[in-house]
Amino acid sequence: MSALKLALKQQLQGRITRDKDIDSLVYELEQERFKVDGSLFKELLEESSNQEDSLVMDKQITTLLKGWEVKELAGFQKVHKREWQCQFCGTNDKEWRAVGPCTCGEDCFYCRQCFNMGKVKRCTTLYALADEAYSFPKKSVKVIYRGELSPSQQMISTALTDFLKQATQQTCLVWAVTGAGKTEMIFKVIQQVLEAGGRVGLAAPRIDVCHELAPRIKTAFPSVEQVCLTSESEDRYRRVPLTILTTHQLLRFYQAFDLLVIDEVDAFPYSNQPMLVYGARRSLQPTGKCIYLTATPSKALQKAAANQEISSLVLPARYHRHPLVVPKVKWCGNWRRLLGRELLPQFLKKWINQHLTTKKRFLLFIPSIRMIPQIEKSLQKAFPDAKFSSVSSKEEKRSKRVMKMRQEKYDFLVTTTILERGVTFPNIDVLVLGSEDRIFTKEVLIQIAGRVGRTVDYPTGEVVFCHYGTTKAIKQAIKEIKSLNQQAFEKGMIDHE
Repeated sequence: MSALKLALKQQLQGRITRDKDIDSLVYELEQERFKVDGSLFKELLEESSNQEDSLVMDKQITTLLKGWEVKELAGFQKVHKREWQCQFCGTNDKEWRAVGPCTCGEDCFYCRQCFNMGKVKRCTTLYALADEAYSFPKKSVKVIYRGELSPSQQMISTALTDFLKQATQQTCLVWAVTGAGKTEMIFKVIQQVLEAGGRVGLAAPRIDVCHELAPRIKTAFPSVEQVCLTSESEDRYRRVPLTILTTHQLLRFYQAFDLLVIDEVDAFPYSNQPMLVYGARRSLQPTGKCIYLTATPSKALQKAAANQEISSLVLPARYHRHPLVVPKVKWCGNWRRLLGRELLPQFLKKWINQHLTTKKRFLLFIPSIRMIPQIEKSLQKAFPDAKFSSVSSKEEKRSKRVMKMRQEKYDFLVTTTILERGVTFPNIDVLVLGSEDRIFTKEVLIQIAGRVGRTVDYPTGEVVFCHYGTTKAIKQAIKEIKSLNQQAFEKGMIDHE
């Protein structure tokens, strides 16, 4: 087999892709080979007497993939008389189908739901090549991290390694409070799979979480080759033992991972897009294991755990043995009207002034992106000497501003729910302005409150839900935080409630 064909197989193993993508990949590999060693490329051409083995002289996809266990799929499959299912993202909702001109000459249409990952038409052919189970060399893998696991963390870590050996359950839910140290608890199970020659995927719904996770994993597993795949990352796909990726990127994989860990499984967009769940299932080896990590599991996940459809582990305490910070509730009047006049609620103004005076940094959460210009003007008017910035999903410099906050170059950050999870700032407080807004669900409020008191050096702090009328979500969030503290105290995991 030629070097080019071997390179192609490396790129396709554990992947599902379109015929056009394969054709483009072949071209890229040819150009790379020519760039690296033009003479070798020429020799391959001259020595190839059999067109079936030549990538350059014969680009027919079926020829290129001959001899491999490739699954060939039509772009769409008919599942009912009038229903078609996209074989890339799994949707069969006709609202996502669109008709467009096509050279195939048939009554063709394409999928709009996964369009941004490549156009899949009715006439498209998809090729899926499963990865070989435990196909990397078996070797000792060293894990490096600061400190030691607490007894409760160690309990979860051991339970997860036992879960690997289970034959009955493929999925395990780890319900651990915010700041419990979930990442450290999965190191042992990752180590075991890697040492056996397996392939591990660490996925999260949001880019920020992936970019936060990647350096931590690299520090913990310095000898293991890894890539981070997001729409903003500089890494290109390589078949490596350890892949960090967004849940959207899982749609590109086919029976690739022996272990798949999905962090923040309840977060948008994974929580409300069935295609991402479809992609996650397809990315697993048939005998692979999946671990869900979250501090706020959905009702569906809780029900599945209660019915023993999936395994479950619960950790109601943080590793530093301090209780979760219970939010305070403060009425702040008609704050929207005040912002429209470039003014701040009196309580908020007083609270911010106190924090600036004592140099205690904080996060100020707001309900929507469109409010950012208004509140920035109000803050600048009230506190002209304050150093602050704002972040949202639409802000291109979000990562740089988050980094500046970590470096203590800002007094505070104004943020939408984009920073509700996946980020840690030591020694900060949190205030949620407009916590009555429907964007602030129980789960979101719990996650926001969980930004405070996360580190052993700063295990306490202040969380304030500032509102113009209390909501069911506010009451439920506070009730659940108190309940978790009570559970942790009764189990001896924290020193006091």
